[in-house]
Amino acid sequence: MLEPLQTAGELVRRYERQAKKRFGQHFLVDPNILGGIAAAANIVEGDRVLEIGPGPGTLSTTILGLGANVLAVELDRDLVAFLGEVLAPHPGFDLIEGDILAQNLAEILADYDAKFVADSPGDAPLAKWKCAANLPYNVATEVFFRLADVMERFDSLALMFQREVALRFVAGCGDNEYGVLALMSQLYADSEIVMTLPPGAFRPPPRVHSAVVRFQPIAGTRIPDPELRKAFKTLVRQSFQTRRKTLPNALNSTGIPKPRLKEAIEAVGLDLRVRPERVSFDEFVALATELRADLAL
Repeated sequence: MLEPLQTAGELVRRYERQAKKRFGQHFLVDPNILGGIAAAANIVEGDRVLEIGPGPGTLSTTILGLGANVLAVELDRDLVAFLGEVLAPHPGFDLIEGDILAQNLAEILADYDAKFVADSPGDAPLAKWKCAANLPYNVATEVFFRLADVMERFDSLALMFQREVALRFVAGCGDNEYGVLALMSQLYADSEIVMTLPPGAFRPPPRVHSAVVRFQPIAGTRIPDPELRKAFKTLVRQSFQTRRKTLPNALNSTGIPKPRLKEAIEAVGLDLRVRPERVSFDEFVALATELRADLAL
């Protein structure tokens, strides 16, 4: 007989007693916050949920308690051993040991889907995945870009970041935080901050505030043409390599001759004195369209 799912506080206390070493992890224990993260990802019974960095399983337990299925990816061997002891026996919980940045996400999602279909009665089509995660802050933006590569597989994502990083995902054109993360987020999804957490929400408390961002993937991407999408990404990244420069100067590093840059910028209706943080998503798309041949050289 399976032991009952433990509370978040019980899991953290149990892990702290057993852990041989510390890596500076900060774990959520408030059930209201954990439930709020699951709600932000719209998790319901029967869902398949990807969780990255489950820690001692506090969010995993919340999701399992909703009747959903969890595929968790954890790097820390102590935590993997702990999760294997307290959660792996429960139906609906699967664990991959490894670095999420070293995983082929498309492959592991497909493998899990095949297993899920084989174990499930009936032939109803699978719904899209959901994702909920308290991301390791030192790799959080890299994890987002990996998720972006398979964004079409997801119905919704609720990801926790350091608050300053979260603001960069949801920033609007002209905001101080507006840049690469806001534009890349818009490429794949609508995003909003749904929860802000003080350090005291964690055990032990970190030195920073945190925020949960909900990403609602759009159908496909806002730039369906793969070559234009590549040009857009190149243009955006080059534009924000240095702050406070005008757009023509910021794009010098592309290698495109300055007269051609100025011609293209004016062709899409932008002032040559404009700075990248004042250029909207649609204007970057228009400029990428104008410069796609130049960027491909």
